[in-house]
Amino acid sequence: MKRRDLPYGRRCIKCKWVFKIKRNGVFRSRLVACGYSQIPGVDFTEHFAPVINDITWRILLVAMMIWKLDAWLIDVETAFLHGEFDEGEQIFMNLPVGYDLVDSSIDMSEDCIELMKTAYGTVQGARQWWKKFVSILKDIGFEGGDADPCLMHWNSEHGIVFIGLYVDDCLCIGKPEALELVEAKLKEKGLTLKTEKTLKDYLSCDVSFNEDRTKAVLRQPHLLKTLEEDFGEMVRNMPKYKTPGTPGQGLVCSEEGVTVTPEEQKQFRSGTGKLLYLVKHTRPDIANAVRELSKVLDSTTPRAMKEMKRIIKHVLDTKGLGLKIEPVIGSKGLLWNVVAFSDSDYAGDPDSRKSVSGFMFIYVEFQSVGEAKRNEQ
Repeated sequence: MKRRDLPYGRRCIKCKWVFKIKRNGVFRSRLVACGYSQIPGVDFTEHFAPVINDITWRILLVAMMIWKLDAWLIDVETAFLHGEFDEGEQIFMNLPVGYDLVDSSIDMSEDCIELMKTAYGTVQGARQWWKKFVSILKDIGFEGGDADPCLMHWNSEHGIVFIGLYVDDCLCIGKPEALELVEAKLKEKGLTLKTEKTLKDYLSCDVSFNEDRTKAVLRQPHLLKTLEEDFGEMVRNMPKYKTPGTPGQGLVCSEEGVTVTPEEQKQFRSGTGKLLYLVKHTRPDIANAVRELSKVLDSTTPRAMKEMKRIIKHVLDTKGLGLKIEPVIGSKGLLWNVVAFSDSDYAGDPDSRKSVSGFMFIYVEFQSVGEAKRNEQ
């Protein structure tokens, strides 16, 4: 259509070709809409898309090991192209570079296209895909999404199946026959799938099992490699530390008005962001030290830079460590036994005089239904 025929108040958004070489060596090209040129309230309203919680997918690993189930990774190809716009949303986009070479009658300065479905790069693309995929799963028979909107389950004819959604990457837990049934039904819905029947990597976390799959260790070697490439030279000559952070270190009130250069500020934010992702999945031991770094992201001090380098040095010196998952397996007829620990100091934050608290939930053991009832009495 012509630009002059656009509805009142609408405009064309830009687009670009994105080329990438993936970790497995695959070359990929993708036409991406420039979502930053979309207008809030005109081109989109809601745009939040949930993803599976890191705790949830670790619990799925525990369930897989206890109940002797299989874990498949199902990747939906071109996932965002399946999303449908909400009523009233109309997105018009410039023609991609090179389109006039295919059709000589096209005028790149006058012609444009209307998107009938979401595209990569559109602000609401992830949300619309999530809504579309959840509706497909519910049509198949899946239920759930109450405690975690990205965790669904289905009592199929071959046994229960759990599926965790992280955009287009699906972690499926169940018996092989049940997983094959899910895969077939998804293909019937018109989805193109790429399936890995061995769980080795999920959300950039390496998952290593022992021979009988009763223990697992999570590591993030790709992120550690990036940390070493970006900060290895800075921390190479630093001594080894037994703890990730300086005990009792406060990073705000003692150096007010003293800041670092813009380049160091950028390095500090980059390093803290990478450390936060390590905390999220595999290194909870550095959580408290990284929490301190997060307080000064907008006003970094030389002391905060030194503290970040100390944490990175500790992480690189202990990069062989990972998060071990080892459920205790009991007899039949079991209940989850959750134990909670919490602690707090008293006015331990020197900046706000608020208490710093922490908590931890562990599935430490399993007990029979009868034993649980006796303990309750």
